[in-house]
Amino acid sequence: MSKSLFVALLFSVVLVGCSNSRPDLPELPRLENKVNLKTAWRTGVDGNFGESSERFNLIAENDSLFFVTDKGSVYELDQKSGKKINYMTTEFAPSAGVARQGDTLYFGTYDGQFVAVSMATKSVLWTTELSSEMLSEAAYAAGKLAVQTADGWLNLLDASTGEILWRVKEDLPSLTVRGTSAPVIAEGKVLAGFADGKLTAFSLQNGQSLWSYEVGKPEGRYEIERLSDLDGRLVVQNGIVYAVAYNGTLAALSIQTGRPLWQRNIASSVGVSVQNELLAVVDMKSNVLLLNARNGSEIWQNDRLVERDLISPEFYRDYVSVIDREGYVHLLDLTTGDIAAQKLADDDVSPGSRLVASGNKLFILTPDENVTALSY
Repeated sequence: MSKSLFVALLFSVVLVGCSNSRPDLPELPRLENKVNLKTAWRTGVDGNFGESSERFNLIAENDSLFFVTDKGSVYELDQKSGKKINYMTTEFAPSAGVARQGDTLYFGTYDGQFVAVSMATKSVLWTTELSSEMLSEAAYAAGKLAVQTADGWLNLLDASTGEILWRVKEDLPSLTVRGTSAPVIAEGKVLAGFADGKLTAFSLQNGQSLWSYEVGKPEGRYEIERLSDLDGRLVVQNGIVYAVAYNGTLAALSIQTGRPLWQRNIASSVGVSVQNELLAVVDMKSNVLLLNARNGSEIWQNDRLVERDLISPEFYRDYVSVIDREGYVHLLDLTTGDIAAQKLADDDVSPGSRLVASGNKLFILTPDENVTALSY
């Protein structure tokens, strides 16, 4: 096959990547479950996760689950029972998940509105017009909100009023993957990844650029080959920020200086998960890798779920959990990487929102308008 034909075919795949014409998945690996992963409870809700499961999150805090659905319904559920603690409807069409502070939840919409709602009073506190849609949740810290929009702007807002305190823009390449990284606020900085592959730290106080590092380096003759988006979730732990780029670099950087502590040739569009000294990542082919978070050395790699379109991994008790496009949750043993259990998250549905673990439960919002808790 000629290179030009290959590029044309690859480009067509990218364009239809979110459509229903995606190819069938490989068969599930056959195994005998070593862990009895079961449904602890399932609660019906008004709506699901909309255009992309990676953009909608569940926040597990204070024994509750907080989230918004694509229909603009905002929920607080009890983690133990799944019972509804609080609920309100809005007129908005959220394009991504939520940030939270107290009883206030924040989310963005497809028409560029950023919204703050009070669960206590069941009211909209304020709305702010942004330059374009949000494709990731905001970050909250110290009374501020960091919000990134699809057109390359990073905004810092006053969380009490919605006033934009400062904003900066990174120029977008001519071709990008549809999505943005969720920004992070840590150690007096706002960290954000951009479609040109750069991870940049800005001063929380005034938006001044403090350092920038090319995690993804655009390479190749054709635009499709030069895709280097930094769309996966950034993770901050112990003064280190972990980031992975679409075109094949996973890096651990010092938050203070931006200096790379280590990096690996691993491509991913869905980000990483970090727990203590362990880092889990799913690459572009759906290999699952567990690395030493201190130095990047590989502990194990599991290739039994290749091409099953896994989304972001989540540490869950003694396992790394992942969910595939067919809706199956898989538990991989932390020590060996072997698949210890697999279970359909909900009946005959595609994958749900990003997995979130809390205590002995694993939570997910599925496309048939259910929140499901799994446990063993």
